[in-house]
Amino acid sequence: MKCKICGKNAEIQAFGMWLCRDCFLKLFFRRVNKILKKYWHGEKIWVALSGGKDSMALLHYLWENGYPVHGYHINLGIGDYSRSVEDIIRSYTEELGVELLITNLREEYGFSIGEIRRKPCSACGTVKRYLMNKVPRENGAEILVTGHNMDDFLEFFIKNMLGKNYSWSRKLVPYLEREHPKLLPKLRPFYLVGDKEIEIYAKLKGVKYIKENCPLAKLSGWKEILYEIEKKKKNFRYEMILSVWEMAYFFPQEKREIRECKLCGEPTSRDICSFCTLRMRYGKKSTG
Repeated sequence: MKCKICGKNAEIQAFGMWLCRDCFLKLFFRRVNKILKKYWHGEKIWVALSGGKDSMALLHYLWENGYPVHGYHINLGIGDYSRSVEDIIRSYTEELGVELLITNLREEYGFSIGEIRRKPCSACGTVKRYLMNKVPRENGAEILVTGHNMDDFLEFFIKNMLGKNYSWSRKLVPYLEREHPKLLPKLRPFYLVGDKEIEIYAKLKGVKYIKENCPLAKLSGWKEILYEIEKKKKNFRYEMILSVWEMAYFFPQEKREIRECKLCGEPTSRDICSFCTLRMRYGKKSTG
């Protein structure tokens, strides 16, 4: 096969075409840089690190391209899995010379996700949203970046449409502005690249990441369906994400009053935030 862009021998099938290594990396860079150039304006970046290929590849990309980057990880207390994740993150950030901050959920807040049997994924989301905003902000972060990618957002979009959660789809964009002085803006640089492209990038660059999925995670199967569609409709995912990006701003805005939690002072739409509710039930009683 010949590279679709330069005509040289192709090594990689990605972005809906055959590419050589150099052209793949150039296209990957162009798509990621399109988002960063549009939305990053010199703020202090903190990367939320889960240990998976997306966040670790994002860390490498920002580091290699000279962005001022720090890493943040939450040890969720999911047995051997969380221990392995923390070990990989510590090792790789040390190798890159990137400053790393870790929160151990059990040690600092008295409970872990591994102890929550009812809807652990929902509890995990609550913990991550709370701590990924609070801890980096208190340590000087001005913007939080996450490894959410094109396929993630397409899956979210489909599930929101089927569940008629239209207002939620308004957040399926590359950049979320600050809604409250204590809420960090959020940037998703991998918005225009998907699982397959990130995996290839990680292999080409020698990125270290944990291969296993979280033992508590439930996979929906939607990503596999998206790739099956793309076998028959070339460039389907990219064209779809551009449409989602444009459509998102037409969905109704979720109406909520953001106040501060009576216990911890963090932003919430309730008197007591969801994190403090979890902590009162499973861990220490005060988040002050």
